Amino acid sequence: MEIMSAKDLSRYLEINEKKIYKLVQESSIPSTRIGGKIAFFKELIDIWILENTALEQHIFIAGSDDVLLRSIINTYNSSSDKGIVFYAPVGSIKGLKLLKENGATMSCVHILDTEKKECNLSYMDRHLDGDNYVVIHLFMREQGIYLLKGNPMGIHSLEDISAKNASFINRNRGSGTRLLFDYLLHEHRIDPSNIKGYGREADSHLEVGSGILQGSADAGLGIRHVAHILGLDFISLFHESFDMVIPKEHFHSIQVKRLLTFFEQSALLHHIRDFTGYDTGKMGKVIYPRP
Repeated sequence: MEIMSAKDLSRYLEINEKKIYKLVQESSIPSTRIGGKIAFFKELIDIWILENTALEQHIFIAGSDDVLLRSIINTYNSSSDKGIVFYAPVGSIKGLKLLKENGATMSCVHILDTEKKECNLSYMDRHLDGDNYVVIHLFMREQGIYLLKGNPMGIHSLEDISAKNASFINRNRGSGTRLLFDYLLHEHRIDPSNIKGYGREADSHLEVGSGILQGSADAGLGIRHVAHILGLDFISLFHESFDMVIPKEHFHSIQVKRLLTFFEQSALLHHIRDFTGYDTGKMGKVIYPRP
């Protein structure tokens, strides 16, 4: 779980640092003390944002971590004067839970159906009442193994991570990538206890990739684009669908319609061509209810 200082949180929320301390003093924001200093857990802050800002004025997206989606949101926020999009990458499962509890406007997900061995809409039946939601396809992503440039340990498969006792950085429980990793281990008959570092968790693809780059681990699982921007080697394992789930009551709102229209702009399509490891050919297509 990522820890932030008051200065980090001030930049993250874009408010004065004195305001941060005032919120702490009033017990209005989740905080803790580490080594005598005030600190904040980013995941709890993201949830606090969702719970404390008016849904009717802004859009709140909770769910899976993705760098392309974050870039699109940042571009939208910089060009819009009619509401802000807040993004809490708390994991696919927690995102759906927040959606069901009316804690978010929409949720971004990538959840593998382990029985059918593909990403599909089965999560609608498991976690939501499907009749009340619309699902928009955003893009396809490529998931695989992160390794240091040149692959010094000679890792070429999941089996090699275990066999060569390579240290690993895992994703947080409840994230789609963690569910995918557990599924792949099961398919390859690899006991998680044989993965050195299986219990070490990171909250984002970038955090995993940075750990590999800094030498704190030999391997990790994540999306191709992060490997590309960090200059890591990458072994492709899986292509997955990354979707947005929207309650019908929000889907027809002006704020959500404005955001969905933004996804179709030609300038945005030009912007996303720079993102390696994505297929955006069907971005914005309604996949549920089926046409």
